[in-house]
Amino acid sequence: LLITAGARRQTVDAKNLNATGAVTGSYDESAVAPLAGIVFKPMQNVSVYGNFTAGLSRGSTAPDTAANRGEVFPPYKSKQYEAGVKVEHDKMMSTVSVFQVDRPNALTDPFTNIYSLDGKQRNRGLELSTMGEVVRDVRLMASATFFDATLARSAGGVNDGKDAIGVPKRTFNLGLEWDLPSVPGLSLNARAIYTAEAPFDVANTLMLPSWNRIDIGARYRTEIMGKPVMLRANVENVANKAYWLSSSTLATVGTVAAPRTVLLSAQVDF
Repeated sequence: LLITAGARRQTVDAKNLNATGAVTGSYDESAVAPLAGIVFKPMQNVSVYGNFTAGLSRGSTAPDTAANRGEVFPPYKSKQYEAGVKVEHDKMMSTVSVFQVDRPNALTDPFTNIYSLDGKQRNRGLELSTMGEVVRDVRLMASATFFDATLARSAGGVNDGKDAIGVPKRTFNLGLEWDLPSVPGLSLNARAIYTAEAPFDVANTLMLPSWNRIDIGARYRTEIMGKPVMLRANVENVANKAYWLSSSTLATVGTVAAPRTVLLSAQVDF
């Protein structure tokens, strides 16, 4: 039985400046946030755990499209609860967990065009994951997450029960990595990602479409002049798909995803 308990003190200091550089608003707030965790191992390869944490996060800023553009809101406290079971078997590890995150909700009023905090956003979810070596030289990384993100305590109860902006109902990830026996040091990898559609407005009348993406890559371990070297090459969004990325921050944001992208890197240990 493992128990963890603690606290952290956080301070957020922010200033809002206008085009001339004059300070139009500021805040400097501090808070002590508790954290606690417990892990129980009924068997050597099984862990049952639960944890709680709270934190102070920087307040959001009104977007450029709002009537009060640039207004900085004070920091807010968020709370997160999580519980789950982790099982290790041979070279594989699987986890099942449930979680809940409480945080304020923010929106831009469609009538006044004023951006403000409005009620609370409660994100609940279930996450399933497994990873490890399925057969010799082949590793698997797979996960599925299901979200239930709803609004509560909104002004007049108008948006209570609506889905939170930018949070999809489900996401899936699958990755494989293969060490080529015929070429020592060379590994090939591939990853598939799926994200369901997500609300783009608080009334849930606008939705960002679901999207999927495939990435591939390779890495090569070698030595150059006696120094360990890691060479990596990755191609993201292999099919060059066009899609929108949603943001689950305190602002309503949708951005165009990157096109097919090639990444090259070299790492040298001295």
